[in-house]
Amino acid sequence: MTRTDNQRRGRRLGLIVVVLLVIAGAFALRFHALGRPETAASIAELQRTAGVPVEVARAEERELATWITLAGTVKGVVQYSVTSNNALRVVDIPVREGDRVGQGDVVLRLAEEAPSPMFHSVVQARASYERALVDVRRLRNLYAEGAISRQELDQAETHLAVAASSLADAEGSTALTAAAAGVVTSIVTELGATVPTNKPLLWIARTDTVKVVFQAGSRQALELAIGQQAVLTLPDGELRTGVLSRLDLMADPSTHLLEGEVRFANHDGRLLPGLLLSFAVRTRHRPSALALPTECLVRTDQGDAIWVIAGGGDAPVATLRRVDVGVATTDAFEVTAGLAAHETAVRFGQSLLYEGALVLIVNSGQEG
Repeated sequence: MTRTDNQRRGRRLGLIVVVLLVIAGAFALRFHALGRPETAASIAELQRTAGVPVEVARAEERELATWITLAGTVKGVVQYSVTSNNALRVVDIPVREGDRVGQGDVVLRLAEEAPSPMFHSVVQARASYERALVDVRRLRNLYAEGAISRQELDQAETHLAVAASSLADAEGSTALTAAAAGVVTSIVTELGATVPTNKPLLWIARTDTVKVVFQAGSRQALELAIGQQAVLTLPDGELRTGVLSRLDLMADPSTHLLEGEVRFANHDGRLLPGLLLSFAVRTRHRPSALALPTECLVRTDQGDAIWVIAGGGDAPVATLRRVDVGVATTDAFEVTAGLAAHETAVRFGQSLLYEGALVLIVNSGQEG
């Protein structure tokens, strides 16, 4: 139980004690009057003369915010896998998990020999390129001597260009590189293994900023909007602030859940890809709202209302007043119309009130 809960329980107990004292006093007067010809005043009469015991609260400007809690999986803001088009053998893994790599850095080397003619072979591609280069050099000399036509030389030059491109493709299939800078987060192959085609061999992620991918239910989704603030509480109590950066335009038809992303800074690398995290998103926020404790609000057939203390001095009375409510949290609500700052409303004891009832205030009205 929180300190606030203890305070509320203490206030209720105090109010109950006052009411019991009033009742006890009434019965004492009745018993005392049994031997007297006068009839003692009833409890209702005592309340009309002494006042209905109530606890009050004063309307004050304060910050109000509503939050919803979500959970999601951490991913790098840029995250991708390295794959191979050919089923070749791994001959070198020049990086380890946790290493930082730059764009174009080699992260895996595969054997140049293809296991089947169906696949690219660096050896075959290099031999084809070298033959085409020899032919072009020979034909260039012949063309200079006028022994061949320009068309024959152009055809040889085209063949050389195709061979060079094939060699580059073949070499690219054996030296796999990082498409973008990041951290090697996972290696899912090993030396000597023949890699499967078009399957992840290694994962790279940029983790200085991470995204937490989540799914929200229908009620939660209606409160979410891009740009809302998110707060993550780490195990040591550190608060990390992020922003809701993406919401899908439609929910998944099978699960009826809406997917989105929240981005957080990760300068220290503590938010590792793959972790499941819980965080809160601020859905509504009023930096300076005219607020009262939740217990002051009364639901009526005409709408929301509060019992306001009027008159002041030695004869304060209660009057029921309609109000418009804005942001409402678990312990307070915003009054957008019907109340002025520093007016006082009844927090506990409303059930005994009637319009114009004299009240006995049992607190200062500044608590809560």
